Amino acid sequence: MENTDERSAERLELEHRVKSVPHIKEVILENFMSHEYSRIPLKPGLNVIMGPNGAGKSSILLGISVALGQTYTERGERLSDLIRRGKDVARVTVVFENSAHNGKRPFRTINTDTVSVARYLKRNGDYWHYVNNRFMTKAEVEHLLKQVGINPNNMLIIMHQNMIEQFVTKSSIEKLQMVEDAVGASKLRERILDAEAKLNMLLTEEMSFKKTLEEARATVEYWKEEYGKLIKLRRLENHRAELERELVWSQVIALENDVKRVEDKIASLILEIEDLNKEASEHESKAGALREKIRETLHQLRITEPRTSEILDDLEKKIDAMMDELIEEKVQEGVTRFKIRLTESEMRKLKSQLSELKTKLASQMSEAELKGPRVETNRKPTEIQEDLKILEVQISSLGSVTPNAEEMYLLADAKYSEVEMKAKQLSENIEKAKEEVEHRKEVWREFLRKLVAEVEPAYVQILKSVDANGKISLRNLEDIEKASLDLYVGFRGVEPVLLDSHTQSGGERIVATLAFLLALQKYVKSPFRAVDEFDVHLDPLNRERMVKMLTATAKADPYVQYIIITPGYISVGEDANVIIVQNISGKSSVGVVER
Repeated sequence: MENTDERSAERLELEHRVKSVPHIKEVILENFMSHEYSRIPLKPGLNVIMGPNGAGKSSILLGISVALGQTYTERGERLSDLIRRGKDVARVTVVFENSAHNGKRPFRTINTDTVSVARYLKRNGDYWHYVNNRFMTKAEVEHLLKQVGINPNNMLIIMHQNMIEQFVTKSSIEKLQMVEDAVGASKLRERILDAEAKLNMLLTEEMSFKKTLEEARATVEYWKEEYGKLIKLRRLENHRAELERELVWSQVIALENDVKRVEDKIASLILEIEDLNKEASEHESKAGALREKIRETLHQLRITEPRTSEILDDLEKKIDAMMDELIEEKVQEGVTRFKIRLTESEMRKLKSQLSELKTKLASQMSEAELKGPRVETNRKPTEIQEDLKILEVQISSLGSVTPNAEEMYLLADAKYSEVEMKAKQLSENIEKAKEEVEHRKEVWREFLRKLVAEVEPAYVQILKSVDANGKISLRNLEDIEKASLDLYVGFRGVEPVLLDSHTQSGGERIVATLAFLLALQKYVKSPFRAVDEFDVHLDPLNRERMVKMLTATAKADPYVQYIIITPGYISVGEDANVIIVQNISGKSSVGVVER
């Protein structure tokens, strides 16, 4: 956005005329239309070209237009038709004054006192430009002339025959654009169009960014969901690892409990065997004592005298009783010995089982240690395995999970943030661009309103001198494409109506158009203006009035060059440059009236 000083300078540049202007010093026509070789000297101020119809007056203005690259003639007729009959090549040259004023030349890029712009025409339709004898493209010539405010295609600067009628038929939109170009405001329009083009480019870019942002957001959502699945998977896998660790340690604990149970059983059997051995020894000891007692009793039986039946019966009963008791002790000893053998067999089995358990425990311990530190748990392995089954179902329900989902999510989120930031910056740039467009439009509108406010009183004043009234209206300034300028005029007390090709007579249209041109003159940027046969269809009174106004306008600004072409006589002051054109034997002859 330009600051206020820059905008003020821009308006001053448009509103104030530059006095160092490159007026035309001379026009040279070679084999151009009725001119075989003519040199037409021109001066600042008023230049009047007079002569009868068919003398070659209009050819001079047409030659200036062709030399400067005007496209009007190219649309109306072929350039080759402008070559003098019997000739193959024509050349038209316009020589501009380019002397320095206050150290600056009008054509700032050319360091010579004069600048000649020439155009060659060939019968085959070819043409080319030379500037100071150096070849230039038509575009380069147009750019050079634009720097000093010359646009030969603007009929407000060069008005050929019948162009007044053409100006009237132009649309209101075209009229405004011609006025803008003539007063140097077309660059304001160009700046608006440039700003709108930039804005449209930004809006197009914004649409693309919105699509990119939506795609980036969708990508983030996708990877966010995938990342969520990955987090859940990691949590479930961690839980699975914990359960697996708990499972293997629960299996270790189960084996340890089995080992302890077998060890306790073996220890119990050892005590039981000890008790059985004691019991067997006691039965064996009692049996031995009974044998001794039986032997003693038998010995006593042999030596006992007398051997009465009572004594014998008593001893026999004792022996029988002791024998029964001996047998019982031996039986008990045998049973106890059998129990010892059974217990020892069981203990051997338990020791073998214990050995197997310890081997299995060692292996299970190694496996468990690989799963992590010991976990103390009271749960059985079957319970943990059930939990693992449920967990596996939960993991399977997640489906396919991208291993690098976290990385992809972070990348997508970073990309989205980057695009979002750019979109925000783009949105800010769009707002600035909109402000810039509106600012440039306001500068343009302000300039046009001010221009019309200053031109309209002069337009009305000129019309009053011919018993007419009028006004100038600007419309649709909110839309640069539809913005327009309307001229209104009313004669002999009639209320002003729109100037067009149907309402007013030919003379009235000429008077109204000339009134507008004269009112606009001091704002026109071009260093020269030309009008051909403006007085056609004018009655003598209005012709005299228009001539006086034209000459007065020319005298009012000595820095501007006026070229007026008329078939009739015009009374002008001594400071005017009067050129007479005649046709002698089919060849135009040019002479300057000495004053």
